[in-house]
Amino acid sequence: MIKVLFIAPYPAMAVLIDECKAEAEDLDVTVKVGNLGSAVPLAKRAEQDGFDVIISRGGTAKSIEEVTNLPVIDIHVSGYDMLRVLTLANEFPGKKAIVGFSNITLGAETITDILEFPIEVFTVERAEEVGPIIKELKDQGYSVIMGDVVTVHNADRYGMEGILIQSGREAIFDAFQRTRTIYSFYQKKQTEIDLMKAMLETEANDFVVLDNEGEIAYEQWKSISPSLIDVSELSKDGELNSQAVIKVGDEVYKVKPSVLTNGSRKYYLYSFSKLGQPIDETLIKVEHVSQLPLIIQESEQMRNCISSIGANIKKSKWALIGENGTGKGLIARYIHYLKLEGDGLFAVAMARDFLENSEVDKDIKTIYLQGIDTLDFYEQQRLEQVADYCCSIGINIIYSVLTENEGLFDSGVARIYLPSLRNRNGDIRALAAYFIADSNQSFGTSPIKIKEEALDLLEKYHWPGNVAELKAVLYDAAAAEKGYVLSTEVMGPLLESKVSSGFSIKDDFLQGTLEEIEKRIILAVMEQEDGNQTRVANRLNINRSTLWRKLKN
Repeated sequence: MIKVLFIAPYPAMAVLIDECKAEAEDLDVTVKVGNLGSAVPLAKRAEQDGFDVIISRGGTAKSIEEVTNLPVIDIHVSGYDMLRVLTLANEFPGKKAIVGFSNITLGAETITDILEFPIEVFTVERAEEVGPIIKELKDQGYSVIMGDVVTVHNADRYGMEGILIQSGREAIFDAFQRTRTIYSFYQKKQTEIDLMKAMLETEANDFVVLDNEGEIAYEQWKSISPSLIDVSELSKDGELNSQAVIKVGDEVYKVKPSVLTNGSRKYYLYSFSKLGQPIDETLIKVEHVSQLPLIIQESEQMRNCISSIGANIKKSKWALIGENGTGKGLIARYIHYLKLEGDGLFAVAMARDFLENSEVDKDIKTIYLQGIDTLDFYEQQRLEQVADYCCSIGINIIYSVLTENEGLFDSGVARIYLPSLRNRNGDIRALAAYFIADSNQSFGTSPIKIKEEALDLLEKYHWPGNVAELKAVLYDAAAAEKGYVLSTEVMGPLLESKVSSGFSIKDDFLQGTLEEIEKRIILAVMEQEDGNQTRVANRLNINRSTLWRKLKN
């Protein structure tokens, strides 16, 4: 039995429905009377009362559709219904009109044209439009108005003759038949939805499905509080074949997006899962590289570097060799994306920290290791073994080193040499334009270009800090410049201060054994960092336990 709530917009229809439902033995029909707004509370309760389908008519059916998830059947006004009322009204004297929703007026226009009845037809979209139209018709001399319940009420209100267009037995039986068809289709779709929900629930404990407008279509949260997730930040663009990492409270979660298609509509599924291994974010950083990083390669040296990456792209173990500040981190992300096209996660760690905790989540596909130069021989040997194992299970290993080390890298390593900025002078112009634009977009700074004279100063400077130093200088200059063009008046003093700020080493500073010199350097940095061991360790590119051991000796 299909449980049906029939909301009749006028009492006479309720009587007719009671007669008709006796002939529909497969339908369990409950009849209520309600028109427009008064029908809304009935419809809101229908789903929780166990109804499967709602039937109503015209504007009332439209009002109901907006407040329920149940299928709503709109009773048609049949040709018989329209002929009955038009034949009746044609006998009335005076000017006549039909005012109503399209379910009434479309058929009425056809019949009045064919039969050449002198009756005007007016279509409304909202019930609020009926009153003003009828008032205007009265002013124009109309005396008989036909339509739905709301039309008749307004005609009475203005002292006009109102004739209700009623639905006959044919229209009600037609609604019953469409109820059977719609219910059967609805049940099939509901079964598909329930199956999809069951599949989703086995895929992940925590997920959300968004529609094209970013509204939540379905969600399930078992281990995450939904209040901690901002769905507006979830992307619905080209990143959908990739994976992101977010922090929820004190936990780090992977976010895996995918697209669900239902007919012409697309939905976006985001499933959340914890990283497989506990991550100490002070030791290893996990991120998602969403697009291929921009690499400035106007110079022959950088073009050779990028060409070398392409020639070695099938390799799993890499060594990026170059001075600090040459952009090894950017190149590492470039290799990661080029190899995997955004699939999998990218992790950054100090080599010694990685040796102490080398278990990683299965979705981490590239590990970028820094601080290789601080490892002793035995640590390097262990790192090689761990790196070989990672490569064997599909993880790319990328080393960051200052100088080439024959003992560390075997023939299977792709060696990429990053030129210093002083050796890729041809890239300075393009790099300057990029950093000025980035500063403008990120921080709202004024300059949008650089004068040739200021650019000459940049090209003549030695850049011991390489690209990282150039970026810092241009950001400082953009912040200081009040106009739209970076001038020599701002750039000159900045570069002069860098040249004059070089420090001199005392003659006795480098006297003694290597350990003694190392101890003096550590103490000097400790003094500059006000004894903050974390900052000291970061500056010296060693972990805190190594720093503590060297200070103790």
